[in-house]
Amino acid sequence: MTAGRQVPLTAVDTVEAQDGGCVGRKRVRADDPYLAGHFPSLTVYPGVFLIEGVQQMLELHLDGAVGGIELVSVESARFSLPVLAGDEVRFDTRITGDRPLLSTSTHCTVDGRRCARIAAIWRCAS
Repeated sequence: MTAGRQVPLTAVDTVEAQDGGCVGRKRVRADDPYLAGHFPSLTVYPGVFLIEGVQQMLELHLDGAVGGIELVSVESARFSLPVLAGDEVRFDTRITGDRPLLSTSTHCTVDGRRCARIAAIWRCAS
C-alpha cells in the first residue's frame, strides 16, 4: 500500500522544452504551507521535494498536467548544497527511453551552483 502523492504541492513553477528534455524552475518561499516547521530557524527545502519537482516537470512537459507519471526508482540522488527560502532552483533534465518507461538525469542548481543531481526511472500511465 502506498500513501500516494499529496497534490497540490507545487514543486515546479515553470517548465520549458529543450533539446532532449526540459528545464524547470521553482522559487522556494518560506511561507509555503508545506514548509511550516521544517527547520523553523532556517527554512531548508527538502530533497524529496526536488525529486517531486522532477516528476511534476516531466508530467507537465509530456502531458501538460500533473498526474499520470509514477516514480519507479531513484537510481541515484546526491544533494550537495541546501536549498533555502528565497532561492530559485533550476532543474535541467535530460529524458531518455520510450513510454511507458522513461529515464531522467537532472542537475539542480541555485545561482549556477549545483545543489543536487538526481537520476530516476518513471512509468507513464499512457
